[in-house]
Amino acid sequence: MYHDFVSDEAARARVSPAHRPYVLTSARFAEHLDALAAAGGQACALADAQSAGPGRRFVLSIDDGSASDFSVAFPMLQARGWTGCFFIIAGQVGAPGYVGWRELRAMADGGMEIGSHSLTHPHMQRLALPDIEREFRESKRVLEDGLGRPVTVASLPRGTAPPDIGAVLADCGYDMFCTSEPGLCDRRTDRYHVPRIAVKSGTSTTFMQRVLEGRAVTMASLKCGYLLKAMGKRVIGMERWRRVRGAIIGSASGPVESQQPRDNQ
Repeated sequence: MYHDFVSDEAARARVSPAHRPYVLTSARFAEHLDALAAAGGQACALADAQSAGPGRRFVLSIDDGSASDFSVAFPMLQARGWTGCFFIIAGQVGAPGYVGWRELRAMADGGMEIGSHSLTHPHMQRLALPDIEREFRESKRVLEDGLGRPVTVASLPRGTAPPDIGAVLADCGYDMFCTSEPGLCDRRTDRYHVPRIAVKSGTSTTFMQRVLEGRAVTMASLKCGYLLKAMGKRVIGMERWRRVRGAIIGSASGPVESQQPRDNQ
């Protein structure tokens, strides 16, 4: 699960501290792709993730629909003959800093999988089920109208969702839904609770290879970290958690720059 890309470290330094950990340079992204290829991995579409196939397969999912999806990630994946799954905030298409319809159609025509990341990127835990349904039903309609092709996969914005969201997504016409919970996918995985592994700027290539190999210790540490974070949110409350997290990131990263954070826990 990626989010955003920039050309170099100087550009990354200009990103707001809260969003900066989720921004990779193009060189860093290339290192990750090289590591996955060296480990014998093969990229596939999310729609094909549960079908039988030889070797180690992975889905490269990218959330939000930032302009760098088209300028950085798309050409790098195309050059390798790989697909990626781009989850788009439908209400932001064409807004400053985001992909437009021309770019999205070019990506879809170029073999990329386009999915929904909701209409407005809200905090799902704050919404009633009818509002969640509106977010994903309307985003599906907007994306399908703009692309001229079906949109059947979706992903969770902002990390937390109600337990019954799967039924809502199925009713909206989606076939698969990705969460932010870490794990590996197989044919037994709930199609409306597909795990993903967050990749940040500091994620090492060794870690990427260990995940692809399904190393038990690596996966256990990921799950443990996720559960501890979830427990912290329950104990102190989501809003206080976000304030504490923001303060820690801000103090560790220096002054806030102009670009605002768009995502995450």
